[in-house]
Amino acid sequence: MNEPRPRITHELKIWPEYFNQVRNGRMKFQLRRNDRDFKVGDELLLKDWQPPEPGETYFDDDFGFTDAEILVRVDYIMPVETVDALMGLSESPADPGFGYVIMSISLVN
Repeated sequence: MNEPRPRITHELKIWPEYFNQVRNGRMKFQLRRNDRDFKVGDELLLKDWQPPEPGETYFDDDFGFTDAEILVRVDYIMPVETVDALMGLSESPADPGFGYVIMSISLVN
């Protein structure tokens, strides 16, 4: 008998423009590569991450994680097959990939 796996908290980078939209309650979804086997009920710890500007390198000091984070819960997941079909992606034996999911999220208080 398969026991349901316990809820997992996934720590993920999120760019500032999207971080702010989630924090303000306007962005209620995440489009992510399903490389972590996301499940309904999991939590996402979204960590604000400033990417390097064009021309900067990863050795410059003005990019990376800030101290800001948001905890959200996954309420619904659109299946990989559906999202991949909508995006015109197909899984090939040469590159199986992980596919993409769209997750409906809500802020955790």
